[in-house]
Amino acid sequence: MSEETTPWSEKYRPSSMNQVVGNTEAMNELRDWVISWKRAPQKVKAILLLGPPGVGKTSAVIALCKDLNAELVEFNASDKRNKGVIETEVWTAVTQQTLDGRMRVVLLDEIDGLSGTSDRGGAGAILKVIADSVHPVVMTANDPESPRLKEIIKYCRVLTIRPIELQDMISVLKRIAHLNEAEIPDNVLEEVAEHSSGDLRAAISDLEAIAIGGLSLGVGGLSSRDVRRGIRETLSRLFMATNPIVAKRALSEADVDEEEMILWLEENMNLHLTTRSEQNRGYEALSLADLALGRIRRRQSWRLLAYIHDFISMGIVVGRSETPFRRIDYSEPSWPLLAWRGARRTDKIMEPLTKLSRIAGVSRRRAARVYYDAIEQTVARDPKSGEFFARWLGVSRGLLGSKASRR
Repeated sequence: MSEETTPWSEKYRPSSMNQVVGNTEAMNELRDWVISWKRAPQKVKAILLLGPPGVGKTSAVIALCKDLNAELVEFNASDKRNKGVIETEVWTAVTQQTLDGRMRVVLLDEIDGLSGTSDRGGAGAILKVIADSVHPVVMTANDPESPRLKEIIKYCRVLTIRPIELQDMISVLKRIAHLNEAEIPDNVLEEVAEHSSGDLRAAISDLEAIAIGGLSLGVGGLSSRDVRRGIRETLSRLFMATNPIVAKRALSEADVDEEEMILWLEENMNLHLTTRSEQNRGYEALSLADLALGRIRRRQSWRLLAYIHDFISMGIVVGRSETPFRRIDYSEPSWPLLAWRGARRTDKIMEPLTKLSRIAGVSRRRAARVYYDAIEQTVARDPKSGEFFARWLGVSRGLLGSKASRR
């Protein structure tokens, strides 16, 4: 494949560990472990790099071998990796010394991809490979829930490789755009990075598509990626954003409801907005969001939900005008706030719980766990059913489905 036709995601694959972005601690641990094999074989003979696609697992191993002038023997997803192949070809690679005396690193890519009849027994064969190896064995996997990993994990060191941070991704995209003399505005690069959901390989491919297809293609012309993010990643992306649209997207992808989001922001906003003027703007916006949430709770005016995202995103983006973004460890909301939140919801649903417990002849705790949760899920799927359940129990419509209907 010529240089001109090589996909950018492959063309700009890191050639040294210095070019690998993100997951610094895990990458340092990987490098130190491989280097330790130069002194003597290690007790732990395998490392598993566990993380989603496109975050640099395979690229890091390739770059590390180039840095150490080590021989890389790779068995990737395109190989037929059934039990027979692993017991012969892979086993030979891990048990025989190199002809030139160099270090050898054996890479088993995407071992959670071993599936189907042709791969029956593959996991057991990998365990034998690990036990007999005289070389460092590095494995990668995407799915932490894969049953194929259940036994393998017990015999290797597991390094969790997380999605690439937005700021790191943008820096890589800027460098690649500059190398190709592609004039891509910063806001487009930010949207490309945000759109990729932490997958750097996908972001580079999207950048190539925009550079070739023109800015008129835009991020809207790229394939969609549905993702739900944890609260800490959401906060990081939210405070990193310089564009309100990107900030709103971070909020919409949060796997947490608006009430809990406000509590987390109240606890951690001062870590990013450090000056008095920044805090004034930020907390003013947060208070407006909380007021809107209160009206939603009292009046069931769910059309106000969009304003909550507007208040928060504008407050953060406009508020952080002086303090530079930095990566920090976010604290959970302090216990008085959590206790207040829990008591607030408990008080609100106490009346329907009491009536449910009487009808079913069970305790309120069991009524909550079995019946009320089922009603919430039903109302979430069919909001009109809330009126039926409210009449049946003789309670206000606002007391049913409040949690589910916010999702």
